[in-house]
Amino acid sequence: MMLWFFRLLAGLSAIGAAYTIWLDLTSQYSPSLSMGKFWYDRSPQSLQHAETIVSRYLDPCGLITALDCTPFLWHPTISMLLGAPAALDFIGLTIIFGLLSGRSMANKKGKKPNLRRFRNNG
Repeated sequence: MMLWFFRLLAGLSAIGAAYTIWLDLTSQYSPSLSMGKFWYDRSPQSLQHAETIVSRYLDPCGLITALDCTPFLWHPTISMLLGAPAALDFIGLTIIFGLLSGRSMANKKGKKPNLRRFRNNG
């Protein structure tokens, strides 16, 4: 199940990479489109909601006040990725999801029972 999920995500990321490369090549004004601009042009409210959710509920420094540290997950980590060219981000996601689908396939192959052993033992 996870194999197909990661393959689907890798395929969608590859389609996103191809689309943003096409946008970059056909654009007259800018050489490359940043991931933040690409996301904001399609759905500005989801970008703002994602920042809120990550900062409040996923970042350990924002979630656990006893740590007494500054949040680091959205600023600078995710904001750095949003400033990078969208095609590079999508290509990176394609590689990551492709590797994860290969890893889950290797785990799936490793769990198969040895049928010869069952035949030899009766």
